[in-house]
Amino acid sequence: MRTCVLLLALCLIALPAIPAVSAAGDETSQLVTLWGAPGDGEGEFNGPYGIAADDSGNVYVVDESNFRIQKFDASGTYRAMWGVEGYSAGGEFNHPTGIAIDPAGTVYVVDNYNHRVQVFDDTGEFLYLWGSYGTGPGEFNLPTDIAIDPSGNVYVTDYANYRIQKFDSSGAFIMAWGSEGSGAGEFLYAEGIAAGPDGSIYVADTQNNRTQKFDPSGTFVRAWGSAGDGEGEFHYPVGIAVDAAGDVYVADWGNNRVQKFDSTGTFLSTWGSFGGGPGEFNGPTGIATGPDGSVYVTEWANNRVQKFTPSLTPVPTTEVPTTPVTTPLGGVGLVGVVLAMTLYARSRKE
Repeated sequence: MRTCVLLLALCLIALPAIPAVSAAGDETSQLVTLWGAPGDGEGEFNGPYGIAADDSGNVYVVDESNFRIQKFDASGTYRAMWGVEGYSAGGEFNHPTGIAIDPAGTVYVVDNYNHRVQVFDDTGEFLYLWGSYGTGPGEFNLPTDIAIDPSGNVYVTDYANYRIQKFDSSGAFIMAWGSEGSGAGEFLYAEGIAAGPDGSIYVADTQNNRTQKFDPSGTFVRAWGSAGDGEGEFHYPVGIAVDAAGDVYVADWGNNRVQKFDSTGTFLSTWGSFGGGPGEFNGPTGIATGPDGSVYVTEWANNRVQKFTPSLTPVPTTEVPTTPVTTPLGGVGLVGVVLAMTLYARSRKE
């Protein structure tokens, strides 16, 4: 069985670049490769969630329901893995979700159900951790994603506390902002977070169906998005990433697509539709950009990673199908957002 999986992976890596059509007609995204299959072996996944790329192009994937991190090279070749299910010791995970890499290659992982952040070197050697369940400074209630700004500060989406917490690289608390709601600087189960090259902080405000932008001190700058399937509209945005040019990519989970914006929120392009084929998505969850501008997307329900490279070849405008995913996001993971998404999917089927 392992031999068959490896042969399939080699075939997928050899796929030619396949264009995914941009709804704006001004840009396409070329599928470079994809990898992954359901399972618990090397290069297999059980609900891949967060994803990050380091400055050398290595790709790290949070394999949520296998309770581990997997490391690959930029082409998807397996390199290493670490982590086991557990609730206290360093290197043990209880449904990890988010991941970020600093310029030195240090790996920060959000350990969702353990309400903490764990830190490793690039080989998976445990270094230190911080956090516990609660509402105080440095405490968490289902932390979901993590980002590191150019100064090395660490930002965590504190999902069920409706806030963002900021720390230094050692885990010392600096500040927090946010509360429950739909106003500027308020959140409703925000999941994804990313830092721009200028230090700006972008948050996927999931159940408010929008993106919010802040300066490094938490001051609100702007927001964009609303519920829907049109350009700049979202149906439960989950993952978010920013490239070296400052452009913002959002994994639009319920619309099974990726949307791209400039740093002011101006819509640039989109790609993807529901399905299991190359360039299609079933529950796009995590998103990251590599040092060469490549875009990596994890699919929770398809148990795989897809890698895209933008191309500036104009293509015709097309509609983007918005069939909901067939498997609830996060399984036994994020209870609040899972329930909302599951109820919506059922209503669409009835």
